Amino acid sequence: MSKAPPAVPPWRPSVSVIVPAYNAARYVAEALQSITEQGHAPLEVLLVDDGSTDDTVTLVRRQFPAVRVISQPNAGVAEARNTGLRHARGDLICLLDADDGWYPGKLRAQIEHLRTHPETGAVYHAWRVWAAAADGSYPALPAPPQGQGGEIVAELSGWIYPQLLLDCVVHTSSIMIRREFVEQLGGFRADLVNGEDYDYWLRLSRLTRIDKLAGVYSFYRAAPGSLTSSVKTVNYEYEVVCAALHRWGRQGPDGRSLPPMAVRRRLGKLAFDFAYAHLRGGSPTLARRAALRCVRHDPRRLKALLFVLASFLPALRRWR
Repeated sequence: MSKAPPAVPPWRPSVSVIVPAYNAARYVAEALQSITEQGHAPLEVLLVDDGSTDDTVTLVRRQFPAVRVISQPNAGVAEARNTGLRHARGDLICLLDADDGWYPGKLRAQIEHLRTHPETGAVYHAWRVWAAAADGSYPALPAPPQGQGGEIVAELSGWIYPQLLLDCVVHTSSIMIRREFVEQLGGFRADLVNGEDYDYWLRLSRLTRIDKLAGVYSFYRAAPGSLTSSVKTVNYEYEVVCAALHRWGRQGPDGRSLPPMAVRRRLGKLAFDFAYAHLRGGSPTLARRAALRCVRHDPRRLKALLFVLASFLPALRRWR
């Protein structure tokens, strides 16, 4: 009589969650509570305090004694994440910004996907934007859809380098990465004021498959005016895409390639948006340069030529 094969024990990988925080006392408790409510063990939560001047550290140590607090002088979110990555010990790595949060079931869904898809190195999911009212208050957070499973969004899964060139489809608080790929990547670029996460996903997409789950498992807290209140003098998203194209071209590791026109339109759109923001913000020289760059990439965007003209004429700069 043959013996039955031994039962395969369930996969219980250790998970590290890195939470960079700077003056986050107002929201960090909600973020950390959303982690602890996942119910997964073993779980390591690292809060990297990036030189906060408020009560962030005191609050976390008082209310969440199991959280490992690492303090550093203020160096920016990229360095804070890198500090967390250096200290993380988990088999799987997650990131959560201190003003975002997770819905129940996130870790379970992502772990199950990686268990059943060993060829995939990272998995992300859909998220919800939680927008503030004009007075800065937030309405009640909508509940996630009921009956969420592990369905995959096929068009945004796999070797997604070409898709990433067209849009930063990954949100930082949504991703889970196998440790081996975190170690290969070498951290976020601290020289980028913005777009350091976009650059990271592009580099990750050259190393492994990245799958997207259809379930909504996180929320992004959008502050009033957060999309327009801070216009940078460098078009970081444009620079990140150009750097990727210079390094790897239009073709993904699986051989799929973007049409040249799609790339030109993408670069033209990034330049156009930058020009528009600076024309509205009163920086005509930056607007003019970006508008000319837009026309070079995508001559069909005739409105960019109006931006060039408006950058020379104060009366037209008041046009919206």
